Amino acid sequence: MMSPDNMVLSYTVPVAAFRSRKAAQMCAFFAAKAGGSIEKLKLIKLIYFAERGSLREHGFPMLFDEFYSLPHGPICSCALNGINGVISAEIEPIWGEYIARTGNIVVPIRSFDISDLDEFSQAEEDILNDIWDQLGHMSASQLRNYSHANCPEYTEVERGRLPITYSEVMAALGATDCHEIDEEIRGIRRAESILCGE
Repeated sequence: MMSPDNMVLSYTVPVAAFRSRKAAQMCAFFAAKAGGSIEKLKLIKLIYFAERGSLREHGFPMLFDEFYSLPHGPICSCALNGINGVISAEIEPIWGEYIARTGNIVVPIRSFDISDLDEFSQAEEDILNDIWDQLGHMSASQLRNYSHANCPEYTEVERGRLPITYSEVMAALGATDCHEIDEEIRGIRRAESILCGE
């Protein structure tokens, strides 16, 4: 049994199957689109809408993150932890290869060409570009308000957080096979957790 001194807080370890490298690359993509720096709140909203867009278009996520309702709207939890530097660098060092954060501003570590962001398929790149074209002009506060008004899966909370399931997101998007998709994602997480020995 691990001693308290050796225990790693659960939120510093990403959920099973979370695509950290892809999430870090997504952050770099949006920061570059914003001209080289982007507010953290705006970034995490764009990431959420990108995941939502993937679920709408393909019935499958890009990042396999966990969703939560927070006071400022819905978020991708592990991606936010990566941006905040909460994920242990010993476990997931990839974040520092793509982004840095100063206060509430996120910047790419260097200039990235789309060919450097090798985790994305062409269809996924199209989703990222579509999200930027639709929402990239909005400020952080505008995106916050937009997410409150346009995400039926979101629950208003004054403090703390409430989980949002994949089936709730799919239902909000009008899908009829919500629970099947949710179970498939859970199955992938279970399989990858076993393979990784978690």
